[in-house]
Amino acid sequence: MYLVDMPDFTSNSDSTSNKNSDSSKSTYYMSHLQNFSFTILDMLAHSQLSQAIYIIAKFRIADYLKNGPKSVKELAEQSKTHPDSLYRLLRMLASVGIFTEIEEKEDWKKEVNNNNKRKFDITPKAALLQSETKGSIRNFALMFGLESFNRAIYDLSYSIETGENSFKHANGLDMFEYFQQDQNRKDAQIFNSAMASLSSSHASSMFSMYDFSQFTTVADIGGGQGILLSHLLKTNPNLRGILFDLPHAIESAKSLHTNVSGNPRLEDSGDFLSRCKLVEGDFFKSIPLGADGYIIKSVILNWDDDSATKILKNCLQAMKKTKAKAKANATTMTTKMTTSTSQNEDRQNGYTPKLLIIDLIMQEGNKPFIGKFIDIVMLALTHKGRIRTEKEYRNLLHNSGFDITKIVYPSDYVNFLSIIEAIPSFINIK
Repeated sequence: MYLVDMPDFTSNSDSTSNKNSDSSKSTYYMSHLQNFSFTILDMLAHSQLSQAIYIIAKFRIADYLKNGPKSVKELAEQSKTHPDSLYRLLRMLASVGIFTEIEEKEDWKKEVNNNNKRKFDITPKAALLQSETKGSIRNFALMFGLESFNRAIYDLSYSIETGENSFKHANGLDMFEYFQQDQNRKDAQIFNSAMASLSSSHASSMFSMYDFSQFTTVADIGGGQGILLSHLLKTNPNLRGILFDLPHAIESAKSLHTNVSGNPRLEDSGDFLSRCKLVEGDFFKSIPLGADGYIIKSVILNWDDDSATKILKNCLQAMKKTKAKAKANATTMTTKMTTSTSQNEDRQNGYTPKLLIIDLIMQEGNKPFIGKFIDIVMLALTHKGRIRTEKEYRNLLHNSGFDITKIVYPSDYVNFLSIIEAIPSFINIK
């Protein structure tokens, strides 16, 4: 069996022609085998590329090129790095379109390894590693450069062999437990910032995919720093929000939106804080009441089916309790205001909550898809988390008491997240 389609060297011909074809057959096969070797070597080099991107993010090299090209000497002085080593790193990255080296004519007799003359400039790819640029992935680069993450990725063979997450094997704790330790707060901050960057870069695309104005109050479950919710409230002035996450994430959200005096850090922050409740908690125990829209973004992929079902059933319970509370309030109002029976029924039946899962949906078949790579990261980092197919999501939600009403797939290359809309099964019970 060959790795490429081979010509038919076994067709009916005389023995002389068959002998003459041996040489061409060997040459054809070896040339393609060599090409495949280079391809595999190129893939193996990607681990170096990942580490190089992290280093660029760590030393803010892209930020220093914001106002135009600079020499290697200037960049090394600003970043406090070794000039020649930095040049070699930038040269490698420039070969794949991350930065570009500006060539200047040099007198080879007089100037060798002159880092005053060697200059680099930004490229569209490199610009994504700047701190403030739109769609920045700098925080993601920093996250994947964390020692805790690298230990897990390098220990991936443990996950393949056992089915268990290599993060816990390499670091002693599950990832989210690890982030809650005081000594790992810096790692937790980098992780939260990376998630916030993802939410920010996808926000406008998601808002064009789905009408969020239909809701009165939206709860963002596991919403981190509240970036998505902040964008959502800004674009929907009549909407109110509930940000729900673990204590360290809510603390990070407060730091993002308020200064040391407790006052709003930005103009938008004041509006956000006045219209949004920040609630600490654990979605494995309970989920806040009071929303008609519950968003679970980039959460379900972190967990196995049993854990994901627990989260979803807690969300279902929050919806049931909110509906019961709305019914009780409507009954009280009817008694006080002698509201007609038909109006009372309208109030009781008016609460129609929706669940929105915003996440990757695994594409099947052999075509390239970023989710297939992220799925392996989930295998290494999480408690049996995975990127699920549409069928797997349907089964998961059905077993958790929800019916899918709509799936909106992304329509552009910027956003790779889909939106799954579901309602509690009890809504459909007449």
